[in-house]
This record gives sequence, C-alpha cells and structure tokens, in this order.
Amino acid sequence: CRENQSDSVGPQFAKVKPNRDLTLTGAGNGHGVVTAPTYGESGSLECSISGGTYNPIDCTKTYGWKTSVELTATPSAGSQFTGWSGACNGTASTCKVVMTQARSVRATFSGAGTPSFTLNVVGGGDGSGTITSQAGLSPAISCTVTAGSVVGTGCSAVYLQGIAVTLTATAASGNSFSGWSGDCSGTGTCSLVLSANRSATGGFAAPLGIEATMGKWAASQLTPVVAVHLSQLPNGKALLWGHGGEPQLWHGPGAGFTEVPNSNCTNAGGCDLFCSGHAFLANGRLLVAGGHNEVLGDNNGVTQASIFDGTSWQATGSMAAGRWYPTLVTLENGDVLAISGNKEPGVNANIVERYNAATGSWSPLSGTGAITVSLYSRAFVEPKNGWVFVAGEGTSRYLNPTGSGSWSTAPGRVVADRGYGNAVMLDSKVLYIGGGGASGCPSNLPKNSAEIIDLAAATPAWSLLTATMQIGRRQAVATILADGKVLVTGGTSQCGFSTETGAIFAAEMWDPATGQWTQQANAGVVRVYHSTAVLLPDGRVLSTGSGEGANVSHQKNYEVFSPPYLFKGARPTYNLARTDMHYGQPFTVVTPNAAQIRKVHLIRLAASTHAFDMGQRLNTVAFQAAADGQSLTLTPPASGRIAPPGPYFLFILNDKGVPSVAQTILLSP
Repeated sequence: CRENQSDSVGPQFAKVKPNRDLTLTGAGNGHGVVTAPTYGESGSLECSISGGTYNPIDCTKTYGWKTSVELTATPSAGSQFTGWSGACNGTASTCKVVMTQARSVRATFSGAGTPSFTLNVVGGGDGSGTITSQAGLSPAISCTVTAGSVVGTGCSAVYLQGIAVTLTATAASGNSFSGWSGDCSGTGTCSLVLSANRSATGGFAAPLGIEATMGKWAASQLTPVVAVHLSQLPNGKALLWGHGGEPQLWHGPGAGFTEVPNSNCTNAGGCDLFCSGHAFLANGRLLVAGGHNEVLGDNNGVTQASIFDGTSWQATGSMAAGRWYPTLVTLENGDVLAISGNKEPGVNANIVERYNAATGSWSPLSGTGAITVSLYSRAFVEPKNGWVFVAGEGTSRYLNPTGSGSWSTAPGRVVADRGYGNAVMLDSKVLYIGGGGASGCPSNLPKNSAEIIDLAAATPAWSLLTATMQIGRRQAVATILADGKVLVTGGTSQCGFSTETGAIFAAEMWDPATGQWTQQANAGVVRVYHSTAVLLPDGRVLSTGSGEGANVSHQKNYEVFSPPYLFKGARPTYNLARTDMHYGQPFTVVTPNAAQIRKVHLIRLAASTHAFDMGQRLNTVAFQAAADGQSLTLTPPASGRIAPPGPYFLFILNDKGVPSVAQTILLSP
C-alpha cells in the first residue's frame, strides 16, 4: 500500500498557472498602431504609438498561461515600421509571443507622418436605423443598426489625427432615435475630432406596441370574498372585505391571502365592517369606523371603530352615533372626521364626530347637526383653510372643523345629479366624473361629462371639462395613476341604480395636461355596484369587487391593469436614506436617473369603497437635481392642509413619463 502514496499528488492538486502581462512600448519619431485579436477572456489589444509615446493602459493586456499572441504593427500615413525589440525582433509587420512568462515588446516607427485613429460606431436599444458621416468624408461611415445591433460593414473607419467627423442618426420607419452614448451624447448630430480612438453608440427604440397606448389587463384571479372595501397598506399589501366572510390581507398579484378577522367588532346587534368608512391615520395605520347592523339590516349603522396596523386589528374608542355609509376624512393635524351615515332607515347621523388619534376617543362637533349631507359624501381637505370640502353626492358645502364645527355654502356643481360618480383630488383641484342616471329610465343615462374646481383659487367655481368620456358611467371607480393621470374603470352605462346589462369593460384615462380622455384596454369582468380599485406601488392598478347588493353578480376575483407608461421603456430607480418626510423640509432621493427626472408625485394611499376613495389624493412635488446627476432634493408640501399627514407613495417619473416603483413615506409636521 505504501508504494501508492504518491497517487495523492495528481493533476487535481497541481498549482494553477497565473496569468501573464504583455506590455507594449513605443520608440522612434513616427506614428502607428500595434494590435492583437481577442484570445479567450482577453479582449482585443490596440496600442497607439505617436513619436514614441503611448498609453500604458491601452498598451498592456493580461493573457492566460501559454497563450500565443500575434502582434501586428501598422504604420500611419507618412510613417514606417522599422522593427521590434524585446520579446520580438525583426522588421516583419507581425510577430508572435508565447505567454509562459510576462513579456515586453517595443515597436519602433519612424518618419514624421500624422498619426491615425479608429472610429467605431455601435448600435444600442431595441430599434433600427442608420448612422452616416457627413458628405465627402473618406472613408465614409455608413452603418446599419437592426434591433439594436450593427449589421454588415461600414461601422468602422481609420482617420488621420485632427479629422472632424459628424455622425447623423436616422431612425427607420416607426422607430425613434433615443440618443448617443460613449464618446457622444444628446439626441442631435454627433461631432468628433479624432485625437484618439473613439467609439459612438447610437440608440434606437423600436415602435411601441398597442399596450403603450391602451395598457394591458392581466387575467383575473380568485379572491376569498367580494372586495366591497379595499385599502392599499403601507407595507405593500392590501386589506379587503365584503359582506360575507372575514377581512382578508392580500399579499400581491398571485401571492394569496391571509384571513384577518376583526374580533373588536362586537357591538350589540351584530356589528359588521360592511358599509363602514376608512381612512389612514398620520402613523400609517387604517382607521375603520361604522358599518352594518347584521340584525336590523340595511341603513342601520353601528358605533364601532377599530384600527388595522398592517397585520392585525386593534380596538379604539367608539362613536356616539351609529353610522352606515359614513365618509372618513383625515384633517391637517391628523384627526379624522366621520361625516354622515345612517343611524337607522331615514335617520341620518347629522352631527359630525371627530376622532383624536392621540387619545383614541371621539367627540361630537355640536354645531354641525342642522345640515344633512349625502351618504358616502365625496369629501376632501381644502388647501386654503384646512376645512373639509364636500363635493357631493348632494349639495357642495364647506365644513369648518374647528371648535364645535360649522357648515357653510360652497359653489354649486354644473351638473346637479352625479350620484355614484367619482371624485378625486389632484393637487388643489377636485375632479368629479360621471354619475347620475339612477331614475327617469330609460332616457336619463349616466353622465359622460366631468367637472373640476380649483379650491386654491381666489373664488373657486366648478367648470365642465371640454372633453367628455366616450361612455357615460355610474358605479365606476376613479384611480389616480403614478403619472397624475386619472383612470376610470368599470361602471354601467344604463339608467338605474346598477344595471348590470350596461356593464362597461373598456377603461378610460384623463390627462390633466391635455384635458383629453383616451380609451384603454378592456377588462374581462363586470365591475358595477360595490366594485373597488387602488393604485399599487409598482404603478399598476388592482381592480376587484362588484356584487353583494342590488341584484348584481358576486365577483370574487381581481384583475390587475398595467397602464401605458409601463410599456414605454426602462423605469427610473431610487433609494431613500429615510422614509419620514416633514412639511417644507428638504428631502433627498438618491437616483442615478436624476438628470432624466421630470416629475415627482406623492399619492396618498387608497381607501376605496362605493365608487369613492377616501384616501387617494395627488401632490406634485417641487425638486432640484444635483449637479452630479445622482440625487434629487425635494421640497415637500408646506402643511397638512395641502397634504394631510399619513402614508404616501413616492413616484419619480422620467422624460418618457415612466414612473419608478414607489416606496411608502410617512408625511408629518
């Protein structure tokens, strides 16, 4: 056995031979270039020598052990190659060195000729086009780019030092030129004076697909319950519940659900979260108040309130009045108002109640009892006084929440009947969309019009948008998108409370910059009464619900819509050192895309039910890009009356309107 001991020393234990460096140097008063092709993982070598000078970085290359490297010396016009020295010798234009050790080779050029340099043109992107040099240049550049890659010859040429080359990029039909990189930049012509080897990359973009205009719906997936109520949470998940079954925590597209029963809902009379109101507190938790009395039935409210912290429910104080269909509004200081809601059939909870988040208690605003406002009023904090602007469904009003509270008149809408229409707040403006058509059938159809009011104006007034939707609808849902446009999904075009035979599958999108509506792709599921939708942190829209009332089919499923901006190129990215943002205090966003950013948006997290979202509102944020192009300095909203405290998605958008994936920030004093 001893004689076999030497077997333990075999090839597997042999030492790995290290790589070797090949170093080129120059000599003489002439000019030229020494080149070598690619060998394995070692790229090509190109060493320019001018009057004996050279760039040590360009003229040194590392090769694997025993690599046989063939060097070629090419003199510039007016110069001659006079010979090798070092590891090569002779005057032939080529020589070979075997890299069993580090090698040094000197190439000598003589003569007073002008040095020459190589210009390489490269393609980029996914589109097609041509890149050509100016007329009369010899040799000419005439380079074809197909699907982002150069095709054939004409993409490289050698020029004497000092020659000026102007490159022009021309996109193929339907394609677009997206810009230069490498030794050129911008989107115009590329001008170079050859003083060294140069490379210019011309990027082309292929024609955008129909999704870049109309968006795209994913196939529907099942839900455990009908999502009559839907809130997007700061942790990226969503909370939903209906009339039947327990509340569910949604973990994202295709990721499933976790049941999260609310054991705090214990009011006598069969408390249920169905038909409650919900809004986010300043700390990012969701306050849910009111709901459905299971024993007494519709229009009978409950006093119960509770808080969802992202994973579980917590008890908090109860209201004095039961409320069925209340609206919750987060005020500028983080308190929450509960407005309207029925105590019992025909009896409205007129007195507004105020929730103090610090104490978990409710107190009545005794001065508000003389006015009855509609159930699930479309209500928002306005920016001048911090009051609540009730846009409808009924008469528009202002609510002053200070002291015992008081109501005052507000500008009347142009269209009085917008029942089960949608309202959203975009900076200081409230947009009211569609609605109406509940009665007077068959001639009284839901409206295709929308109107807007600027609450920051000296004298606010409603005005109709010039453009209208292609289809009038009620029971739809309006969602503020990451780019500030408004997406309207679902609804019915027929007269009646919620006529399912008139269900609308095509979404429509309103652009505040142009005032125009554009039709979007068709969803695959009926979404009418009790449908909901929220914006997701990745810029998509979760659409779900419909049913559990009004003889509408129960839809226990959801669909996800990808807006057109997700089909227009790469998304910008960013990092945050902190996620707490404070009113008026500079906030830093680190992004390699700073130079391309054109908009920054804060969008409050959504709390959607009954064709209205009590959470979402858009704030456009002023910003400044750093000189090094690596960060943005944001100027957050100045106060809570402009943007109530709480959780917001932070989106940055590039020059193509493509948004980042959002992170959730908490905005506070």
